[in-house]
Amino acid sequence: MASAGIAMVALLGHAYLLGFVTHFGLFGNGVDAVVYRHGGSTVLGGEGLYSFSLFDTNLPFTYPPFAAIVFVVLALMPVATTMVVVDAANLALLYSAVVLSWRLLGYRGGNTHLVSIGMAIALTWLEPVRMTLWLGQINLLLLVLVLWDLGRAENSRLRGIGTGLAAGLKLTPAFFVVYLLALRQWRAAIVAVATFATTVVCGFALVFGDAWSFWTSAVFHSDRIGLLQSPANQSIHGALARGWPGGSPPFAVWALCAALVGVLGLWASVVAYRRGARLLSLTLCGMTTPMVSPFSWGHHWVWCVPMTVLILHHATRGAARWRWAAAFASVVPFVAWYWTAPGEVAVIGTFMFWEPGVVGLLSRNAYVVAFALCLVGMGAFVFREHALVRNDAPRLQLLLEIHRRMSWTRRRQADQRRRRRRAERAYVSQEAGLRLRPVEEDALDESVRRKESGKIVDDYRRIDDRRIETSGSRAQFQYVPHSDAVV
Repeated sequence: MASAGIAMVALLGHAYLLGFVTHFGLFGNGVDAVVYRHGGSTVLGGEGLYSFSLFDTNLPFTYPPFAAIVFVVLALMPVATTMVVVDAANLALLYSAVVLSWRLLGYRGGNTHLVSIGMAIALTWLEPVRMTLWLGQINLLLLVLVLWDLGRAENSRLRGIGTGLAAGLKLTPAFFVVYLLALRQWRAAIVAVATFATTVVCGFALVFGDAWSFWTSAVFHSDRIGLLQSPANQSIHGALARGWPGGSPPFAVWALCAALVGVLGLWASVVAYRRGARLLSLTLCGMTTPMVSPFSWGHHWVWCVPMTVLILHHATRGAARWRWAAAFASVVPFVAWYWTAPGEVAVIGTFMFWEPGVVGLLSRNAYVVAFALCLVGMGAFVFREHALVRNDAPRLQLLLEIHRRMSWTRRRQADQRRRRRRAERAYVSQEAGLRLRPVEEDALDESVRRKESGKIVDDYRRIDDRRIETSGSRAQFQYVPHSDAVV
């Protein structure tokens, strides 16, 4: 009910304030979708991919050649159809991103999908999401590719292929390859690199001249994207440019700052992953990506979607009001605030508020500040919680590991021994926070679910050292966290 109410408020806000199909309405622009379409048409017609500037706004094509090859499908449609298709695809991708985020937290069931629909509608009032829809951008596609790909189990054979495809469409997701290397997930990193290399080869094979132009020239000119010191450039490079005399910091200064931010973001992501907080880990890495990019528009920060899901998950796990205050404060910088400039121009985004003094400085670097606060605040909060429950037996996950690794006969024997060793109390909630069903519930045997009524008690006190006897032999199982769900 709460998600439906919030969704209704969001829809009424769009209808009353800026509309849906007016120029500044939610779906009233679509200029980037048209650029994509024209980029695809150059592949068919032979026009130089990196030499055209569409419309009077001097909009170039800034993506790798592989992206233009993919966009050929848009070139086969009329412009109006292209815009409708891109808008519908972005809405579906937004919903998918919310669902995938909940799944990484361990939620399943019909309520998850209902909440995700309402939440996806509400998230259209976050500036990165709204501007992605308004412009017809591909940011949500990249987000879903990475979430789906790296949200899978580590032993998935093709894990990394989604990340490689995302990097082939736009270079910034290649940062997740470094993330995989930092986690020592070598196979996924190799698959990602091989997939990305395949996209590069496809570009040279089909549009050799454009591929050569991109990889030898266009890729090094970030000024083709926009004005470096523009407040719309929400990266560490943009923040330095806005404070540097002349608006152009030396390359060495930017490279050093970007390297420091990148190392810090990767370190936090790895620590989060090691503690079982997979969604937090991916979110921190995803938010680090636009920070270290040479130029990052506000709509590149679509990782605020899983961030919002994550903080809502933790806010609903306790009665303390400060949790909700912290969640609200984390989301505020990303809200699509707007004001009407002279000429009836709607200026959207916290970073577009030109206030004097410290307030103006913070607002012009809103996403940079939000990244720092999320890195320190949300990271420390979740790390502390995981540290508190780490030795308090994430028992259901351990049972799942046993169920995965044992045959049916051994599983039955282990269940019998587990029931004989039941401890006094260890409660596992069937519905956490938003009344969503945890993923682990579906994995339990029907007999256990009926008998225990959602409460599994266990006395695995020393998980790291415990050995479980099966069929006369001894097999040791070590708990490996696989989701953010805390039980």
